[in-house]
Amino acid sequence: MKRFLWLCLLAVFPSVSMAQWYVGQASYPIGNDDYNDVRKLVVEKAIENASLQASSFISIENTVRDGILTSSQSNVLSQHHISEIVILNESIEGGKLTINLKVSLESKSNCIEDRYLKQLIVAQFPLLTPSQASAGDISNLPFHIGSRFKNELTHQPNVFVEEMIPQMVYKPITTMDTINLETIQGISEALNSQYQSQYLVFGYIRDISLYNEKKSNLLVDTVYPKRNFTIKVFMYDRISNSILLEEEYHGEGGWSFDSYSRVDLANSLFWRSEYGKTIVNTLFKVSQEINQTLKCEATKAIVINRDDAYITINIGKLHGVAKGDIFQHIKFKNITLANSVLSTLMPPDEPIHLEVVQVSNKISLLKVPKHLDKNGMNQHQIDLYDVVTTVEF
Repeated sequence: MKRFLWLCLLAVFPSVSMAQWYVGQASYPIGNDDYNDVRKLVVEKAIENASLQASSFISIENTVRDGILTSSQSNVLSQHHISEIVILNESIEGGKLTINLKVSLESKSNCIEDRYLKQLIVAQFPLLTPSQASAGDISNLPFHIGSRFKNELTHQPNVFVEEMIPQMVYKPITTMDTINLETIQGISEALNSQYQSQYLVFGYIRDISLYNEKKSNLLVDTVYPKRNFTIKVFMYDRISNSILLEEEYHGEGGWSFDSYSRVDLANSLFWRSEYGKTIVNTLFKVSQEINQTLKCEATKAIVINRDDAYITINIGKLHGVAKGDIFQHIKFKNITLANSVLSTLMPPDEPIHLEVVQVSNKISLLKVPKHLDKNGMNQHQIDLYDVVTTVEF
């Protein structure tokens, strides 16, 4: 039996992949059917619901056996493929079998992106070791880096920068610190009243140390002062509560300034110097990687208001939304596990599509078309803080 799972269509060229987990849930009445057949059907449907969050397209034929995907029988047609499935729990209630699972999808760098800009906010990048700024007295370097980083991101084709926020959101104690998602989620929730962006870009400047490079020739050794620049960057998806990018970028350049006098970072002479160019080139590279990552992500928007007439989402003309565009509803649900509650996005059993009927710069009003909602009940299933995503491929 073939099941078609919607995920973003793949360009045919090979590329490096990156895995990400998605959660899915499905239910089906057991009745007089064979339990194993029902269980297989429910697992396939749960995989489909999980993969809808990634906007992919996968064809599955007889692939699920005891909750395990047999990849030899799957036909992958998209920029994602399934690398692992984990059954979280399963239960029978009211004659229905319900299964919660998570799917690891490997995302390839080539993809067909939708036409909407991905909205993000950028936090300040603190110096991990402030004492390294003493040479040249460049303690305000993070401010200038933040400003230039915002400009680089603004010029990327798939990015809309909502704001450069005035505070840092994360500073590790050591360079070996790992991200605690609960901490980042708490920070993100605290920003909800101020910023609408789905993505939060943050990190820290790990190394700006000064050192001498010695070059020897036949008669004399020459010393060249050089300086490092290493930045650690994270990109957090505030909707799926996951880290989409975690990379460290390093550069170094000649230091042509007096280390005992304050360097004017507002002067273009600094940014035209070898070290200044190193910073600018590094920030350009980071911006390109963020853009490349986001272009393969399906656009998601949050329901920020609902009434009997309209559903309001938090993207608009500035993000490329136009009247007549179609989005699909995804429900925000809490799933109870053994020792915790998992908040996740879950497409409904019957897809609900909404049409953009009015649009302003930063918000859009959507409505379920009458021919798709004859009894007027579909739109009432959409709640505040649910999500809509694109359906065009």
